[in-house]
Parts: sequence; structure tokens; C-alpha cells
Amino acid sequence: MDPVQRAMKAAKTRKKRKRNVLWLSNEEKKRTKVITIIILILCLLLLLSPWLIWYFSNPNDVHTVIYNKTVPDDSFRQHAALMWFLKHTKVQTEQGTNYKLERDYLGLHRNKSSEDNILPLHTVSEQIDVLYIADTYGIYAGEPGRSLPTPGTSNVLYGGLDDKDVKAIREFLAQKRPNTLIAEYNTFGTPTRDHIRSEMYEIMRLRWTGWIGQYVADLALDANVPGWFRQRYEISSGKPWDYSGEGIILADEQDHVVVLTMAEDLDGKGNSLVYTSEANQLLYLEGSHPYNKIFDIVEPLDGSTILANYELDVTSSGQKKLIAEGLPSTFPAIIASDTAYHRSYYFAGNFADIHRMPNFHFIASIDVLMRKFTTNSMQNETGFFWHTYIPLMSAIYQEAETRKHMTILPPSFEIYNDSDTLMVARTYDHMLQVYENNQWNDLFIHGVNIGIAMPGKWFTDFPNDMPTYYRWLQRIGELGANTVRIYTLLDPQFYNAFALYNEMNPEKKLWLMQEIWPEEHPPGNDYLDDLYQSAYEQEIRWVIDAIHGNARIAERRGRAYGDYTSDVSPYVIGYLVGRELEPVEVEQTDILNAGYTFEGRYLSVTPEASPTEAWLAQSADAALAYEEQTYGWQHPVSIVSWPTLDVIDHESERDETGKKEREFNDRAVVDINHIMYGPAMKGGLFGSYHIYPNYPDFMNNDPLYNQYYDEKGRFRYGGYLQEFMQHHSTYPAVVAEFGIATGLGNAHISPDGYHHGSLSEFEQAEGIIRMFEAMRREGYAGGIIFEWMDEWAKKTWVTEPYMIPYDRHILWHNAIDPEQNYGLMALESVKPAKVQASLSGNGLIKHIDVRSDVSYLWIDIELSNQNDLTSRPLFIGVDTYDRARGEVKYLSNIDALAPSGMEYLIVLDGEESSRLLVIPPYDYTKYHFASYQTLEHSARFQTMEKLVNKARALADGNPIPAKFEDSSHLRFGPMDMPGSHWWKNDNHITIRIPWTRMNVSDPSQATVLDDQRTFFSDPERDVLSTTISDGIAISTIIVDMKKQRVVDSLPVQGSSDPFVMEWIFWNQPTYHQRLKQSFPILQQYFYGVAEED
Repeated sequence: MDPVQRAMKAAKTRKKRKRNVLWLSNEEKKRTKVITIIILILCLLLLLSPWLIWYFSNPNDVHTVIYNKTVPDDSFRQHAALMWFLKHTKVQTEQGTNYKLERDYLGLHRNKSSEDNILPLHTVSEQIDVLYIADTYGIYAGEPGRSLPTPGTSNVLYGGLDDKDVKAIREFLAQKRPNTLIAEYNTFGTPTRDHIRSEMYEIMRLRWTGWIGQYVADLALDANVPGWFRQRYEISSGKPWDYSGEGIILADEQDHVVVLTMAEDLDGKGNSLVYTSEANQLLYLEGSHPYNKIFDIVEPLDGSTILANYELDVTSSGQKKLIAEGLPSTFPAIIASDTAYHRSYYFAGNFADIHRMPNFHFIASIDVLMRKFTTNSMQNETGFFWHTYIPLMSAIYQEAETRKHMTILPPSFEIYNDSDTLMVARTYDHMLQVYENNQWNDLFIHGVNIGIAMPGKWFTDFPNDMPTYYRWLQRIGELGANTVRIYTLLDPQFYNAFALYNEMNPEKKLWLMQEIWPEEHPPGNDYLDDLYQSAYEQEIRWVIDAIHGNARIAERRGRAYGDYTSDVSPYVIGYLVGRELEPVEVEQTDILNAGYTFEGRYLSVTPEASPTEAWLAQSADAALAYEEQTYGWQHPVSIVSWPTLDVIDHESERDETGKKEREFNDRAVVDINHIMYGPAMKGGLFGSYHIYPNYPDFMNNDPLYNQYYDEKGRFRYGGYLQEFMQHHSTYPAVVAEFGIATGLGNAHISPDGYHHGSLSEFEQAEGIIRMFEAMRREGYAGGIIFEWMDEWAKKTWVTEPYMIPYDRHILWHNAIDPEQNYGLMALESVKPAKVQASLSGNGLIKHIDVRSDVSYLWIDIELSNQNDLTSRPLFIGVDTYDRARGEVKYLSNIDALAPSGMEYLIVLDGEESSRLLVIPPYDYTKYHFASYQTLEHSARFQTMEKLVNKARALADGNPIPAKFEDSSHLRFGPMDMPGSHWWKNDNHITIRIPWTRMNVSDPSQATVLDDQRTFFSDPERDVLSTTISDGIAISTIIVDMKKQRVVDSLPVQGSSDPFVMEWIFWNQPTYHQRLKQSFPILQQYFYGVAEED
């Protein structure tokens, strides 16, 4: 190839290479562009990933309703934090839409162009899983904003919980599906009324103390401290408001205020929310977090769990301020309570309140990021939102979702089919039997009677609260009982709770004895009156329909009503017909209906039967017939009676002359042996008897019973059971009511020590167990303890005349009334933390504090040394009313005078000898009911002795002397022992005196007895005159008995100014629940017996 050709070829090659290079460059550019786009897309996806992750995450199906009555403007700040959480966690409304701040809540909806719209709480759907009560403070005239609320505000336009709200809340928690209630601060405060508060206390299982508080960034700024608070402070302290800097202000409903400054009273932490170990177990939450919002101070009730506490980081100065007002430095911040698969939470603060809601709820894990970069301090408003509220709500909603999807197994029970008659229980020989494990098994009844009168309520105020009933049943199941007995048809929620309890606790199943209560006071004392019997048979039908979950009873007075949908018939062990029939009613029925008899398909009577016995058989037959004809079931039936109507002729039931004329407890008879089975009977008949160890008097006096002994010695109660069973050979017998009363008063004295009241809780357990063992030994089918809880609505003859007005005695606890103290669960007073009157001295008597509650007058005395009371006793004068009337001289041989007229003198001179003495004209045990009309100087005080067992005589004339209670004796013991009157610990003495012992007829209204008329026995109800007390004056002296001189006094001798405790009035009682010390002893017994059986 010539040079020219080679040159040309080389040029072509270079040109081709150049083209190739250019082509490769374009390819690379394309590749680079694609990579760049991919990288950009990936970066964009990375940037959008928090939103994409959030967007494509599954919606949360925990449907929530928000209730907010405080919407004064369009900020919706009272539920703003909650709304952000719901949006962020993709909780959707019931309709499947996302929540909107201004739309999706119940309460007041403001409308600028038209009238405001109110969406009430009762519109809550049954598909709602969480009900969140965000705020109930409300809207007020002339009050656009909201800080610490003005207590007692009356210019409310809309706000506060009402009866309809409570009804809706109860219905929500009674649903037959898991759900959760959350409520926040001000659920109990202004303007919610007292009776609504009381109901909410029961629902939430806590009690508001009346105190509220708030962190303030600068106490000097008017905008931070409410004007009313400043005004209260200046009036109470007499000083101008001159605070500045950070602090916490507290106020209660009684015009008391406390200011804690960061400079003097608080260390750096201020107020912290600290999770408890229970919060870690339940919600996996722990740690401490600053809290800088409004809060209230609450106390837990039985059945609740504290998940977090507020801890005020107080200095010694701050601690003194709190102690002066009876306030703790640590108190609950979050309280939870459970009922089966329902749960409630109370946040004691404005947790869901936030001034400005964040806008970026649609970013996944933004809350985690914000916790990294947001300071958690008292000064940072949003710190609590990110660090505390969101994690708390996340944990609660996760737990709620788990409960929502929990599997609830349907109830299982065995039913015996006897020729198309369904049965689960029957009588056999002397026992009751239940059908279990494909066979009939004896069941010895270890039962508990349930009375439903809560403090402040009557027997006919049936709780409409399924959680309350469930808690009772749960406790009774834990006790080891196998049966509960109720006296009448209860609210539908009881049967809902009963069915639910047995579904949730098949291994601790409870049987039900359902009494069908006939009205008291039949017309003309005639049970066979046509209208009376017709009404009773209608009640029988309603009760049986309710038991089978098939009753709709219209509202009626004094009886339960409503829709009964829970079928509890597989758990019923018997229907009880009748009640404790009064002898005069039995006599009159028999006289008016001489010759009356009855023959039915299930029961008939013998020719010897009385008309009353025929009426009982007829009523029981009506129950059997209606249940089998309507539902194809039979259950055992029982007649109810008591020793007053037994068939025994009691030798000792005579008056003091030995005559047996018209004695109340031995004048009429009801004999179950006069009732026979009819051809259709399958379930069987048994007797239910109320048998106590101390009443009627023949239990204490019949000579035969002295011959009965058990392993502990003589036991007259066992002697009566033995003789009674000798006359009860045909049918099983259940002691359907028996028990031991605790408390501080005695209405009957038993020779064996099982008195009608005044026994300790240990003696209560020991006596109940001993009686159970006697029942087993003598062939009874079991016993049912009276009763589950103390009922303040009860009364006995030794107290009824002195509770005036009678219709208010349910508002306070009469600690000396045995009938009010039979329960295994105490409903008792709470000694106030706050002192009502205080006095200090410079001598041996250093300080006196006086308080009052629903049961007692409390006196705390601090001495300067451990004074020996046996040689230098302490005398405490008590002037209950009218400073110008009463006794002013303590002792006849000591020249010492009280500043005002005393009605009572407390003498503390030894652990066994201390006593409460009374002036003669005011001794109610002698039927004297008025103080001296002027001031006396006689120093006459006497012991109170109340007649409890009247004098009688045997048939042979041998007298049975009357017995008297020593009503003056003051028992020594720690104050956590309910039977104690006083206690001395080193230099400190505490005394509590029951109100009735001091003739206080109604402490809730400060009324005392003041009646100068002459009486010779206990008067009838509401007969005595009363007056309003002007406070209780307390005075003290310590006397050296050897030297016969006054060692010290307070108020000081010669003072003309009495030291007076002013009364606090109430219309809703404050109390707490406590399982008595008898509970674990009986629990151990029941479980031990169950293992033996």
C-alpha cells in the first residue's frame, strides 16, 4: 500500500475512533443521567419515607369518642394533644374517616353564623372502644379563657357532668365487650355537683380531695395567677401579694390557698410525674418527667392502681406549708381500675391540653425524633407532650387494642334434663346438690349476703353500675365463697356482672340464691289480701323473667327495673320466697283466713298447716309453675323464716314476772314440715333461716343450750341449732343469715361473748367459723354470712331514736350501731388530714388538734414528755353546744374550771380504766336529753350504761337479770384497729369518740339532742327535739392525783375564750373501703374446707 493509501486509511481509522469516542460519551451521559435520576428518586423516597411509612401503615381500629365541654374558642386546646395523637397513630372514626380537630368530638360546637350546637354524650355508639373525657369545666359568662378555675363559679353557661353523662358512662362500661374510659382533670371539680362527683368516684375508683394546683412561670404576672387566688391569699394571710419568680399555687374549695415558690419552698425539680412499678408491668412505662400544668389532688379507692405519682420537690419550708393544710408532697397522677375486660384511667391533670398543636402528624416516628431534640423541663411547654403524653397514650392504646381483640370464650355449664325439665340444682336428703361433671354433687353452702346500700344511699337506691357489682363478686370469689344471696330483684347491671363474673372465673364459680321479696306492711297485716298476693305473684314472674334474661320492667318506685338481658338461670341454686315475717302479721293472717289451705302441682300443705304456711306454699308453687311453664326449668325453692317463728316453746321467753303473754319472739309459728311435695316437684324445697348467736333473748337464756359444747367449750348457738334441727326433719335447712357485728356499740350481750356488736374483726372471723362448724356438725346444708359490706342505712333499737333527722342518717356512719357494722368490707370514715381547730401551749400540754369526719370527733394531743397517765391523768372537757350551759368544774376536789359549760368529760387514767363521762341531765342511757340550763359548778359526771338485755324470768320464777352495756368505757389500742377509742404513742395521744355517744344526732348538719321532756324508755323515731350546735369546745387539764393539784391546762386556767372546733357540713359522705381483718382468716378457712371436701 502506497503512502497515500496508508495515510487515507489511517485518517479513516482516526475518524472512526473519534466517532466511537463520541458515541461512548453519549452512552455514558445517558447512563449517568439515569443514575442521577435514580439517586434523586431514592433521595426523594428517603426524604418522603417517614410520610410514606406513615401513609401506608395500617389504620388503627381503636375507635374513640372525645367528650369536651370546654370549647371557649376555636383553639380546641383541651383536646388538641389527643387529636394529634389520634391523627398520628391513624386512629379512625367509627365511619372510617380521619379525625378532625374541630369536628370529631362531643360537647359544645361553637358556630359564628348560627346557634351553637351541643352533641351530648348519650350518642356514643356501642362500637366505640375508648371514651376520652377531655374537659368538663365548661363555658362561663364573661370568662373567655381558662386558667386555674374559680371554685364554686355560678355563671356557668354549659359545663359539668350531669346525670345523663353518668348514665352514659355507666352504660359504656357495662357493654359486653372490652373498652376503655379515660378521664382528665376537672372531671370532679367546678361546676359538677356533689352527687355526680360521688358517682364518678365509684366509677373511677378514686376521690378528689378538693385541692387543685398549677405551675406558674412568674408569680408576679397578673396573667399567670388568677385574680380570685390573689384575693383569697390576701384575705386569709392579711398580707399583700408580693410573690415573684417560678412557683406552684394550690387552692381548695374551702378558701384555703398555698403558695410554693421555687426560691424558698421548691428545689429545682418543681413537680415531677413519676411512674410506679405497676405502670411498668401494665404499660411498660418508667421514669420521671417534669409536669408544668394544672393538676388536682386525688386519693385512690379500693380496687384501683396508682400508675404514676406527682412528687413535689419541696424544701423543709415547703413541707411545713403542705403539712399545715394536711397536704402530701406525693399524690397520684395516674390511677387505673379494672373490671373484667373494662379499664379506666384517670389523669389528674390537663394532659391533653396544648396551646399549639403540631402540624406534622403524618411523619412516622416524629415523636421519637422530637423526644431527641426537645428539652424535657418545667419551663418547656411542649416537653410534657413529647416526652410523657404521647408515650403514655401509645401504651394505653396498644393495651386497649390487645384487649379489643382478645378471645372471650362462651360460657359453659352442665344442665341436667329430667324428662324435658332442665335443672342445675336440687335438694337431696338434708343437702343441696348441683349438677357438675355429669353427676349430682352435694354442695355445702359457704355464702355471703349482698346488701347494696352504699354510704349516702338507701336500700332502694340500686347501683346502676356493673363494675361495682363485678368488683364485689370478684372479692367474694377470692374469699372462697361458693354462693351469694340477694334479697330482692336488683338492677340489671347486677345480673350482667354476675354472668360476666362466672364467664371470666369458671374455676371460682358463684351460685345465686335469689330472694323474691314481698312488700312489708301488707294491708290489714294479711298476706292473703287479694291485691297484695296479686302484686307478689307479679313480682315472682318478673324476677324469674329477669333471671332468664327476658324481662323489661318499667320504672317503678322502690324496686329495681330496666331491661334484663343476661340469662343467669344456669347459676341459680334456689329461689327464696318470703322474708322475716312479723309475728303480728302471721297472727292476723291466720285469724282473717281461718281454714285456708292450698294444693298445687308442686307444693301442697297438710291439714295442720296455718293460712300463713299455705300462703308461703302457694307463693313458692307459683314460682315453680311459672318457671317450668315459661322456660322449662326447675330450681329449688325455699321459704324464709327466723327463730322468732320457730316451732319451739322457749322456756325463757317470758317477762320479768315469768308470764308468757304476747311475747314478741315466741307468739307465732311457721313450720316448714306442714308443706308437702306435689306430683310435679323435681327441684325440691328447703328452709332458709336467719339465726344469730345473740338475738332473740332465748338464744342467751334458755337453760337447755348451756349443755351444748364443742372443742372450744360451751356454745349456746350450737345448742339452738341442734334443737331446731330436731324439729326440721323433712327438708334441708340453710342458715341463710348469720354473722358477727364489729364496731363500738353493743345491742345485746351474749353469755358466750358473741355480742350484738362491739367485737373485733378477729373475733368476727372466729365466731363465723365456729358457727359454720356447728352447722356442719348439726346437719345443715350450709350458711350465708351477713353481710358483704357495712350498710349505713341500717339501724337498731339502741340507736334509731337518736339519729335525727332519720332520713339523713345515711349521710354519716354510726360507729356504735351494730347493724351498720356487720360487713366483711368496711365502709368507714377517713380521718381528715386537715386540722379544723388547733391550739398550742408552753407547758406539759404542748399542742391540741381537733378534727371531725362522718363517724368521729378526733382529738390529737401532744405532750412535752411521756406523762404517766395512771398518776397524772388527762381530763378533757367536751362542750357540744351552748357555751353558757353545762358543767364548768372538772373535779369536785380540784379547783379548776373550764372556759365553757361541759356536757362530757374524757378521763384518760390507764389503758383499762379510761372512760367518757356525762353530766346527769344529758345521759341518754337514762333517757335524759338536755344539758343544764345554766352553768353548773357541781363537778357531777357519771358513767353511761345502756340497757341491752331486758329482765326476764324462767317458768319456775328464777329471774334473769337485765344486762347493761358500759357505754362509757374507752378502749385502748392503735387507731388502725377499728375497735379502739384512744391510743398513746410516746408523747402523742389520739382519741376518737363516736357521734352518738355525745348525743350528736346529725354531724352532717351539726345537730345535737336538746329535749327537756321526761322519758322512761327509748323514744320513737324522730321524736326528740334537737338544736344546732355552735361548735365543739375542747379544754384539758392534767392533774397530779397524789398532790391533788393541776399540773397543766390548755386553754390555760382563767381563760374566758373557749377553744372551739367549727363544724363542716356535707350532703355527700366521704369514706373509704377496706377489707376487714376477718377477710383473710375466713379466706384461709374456706380454702381449707374446700380441699377437705
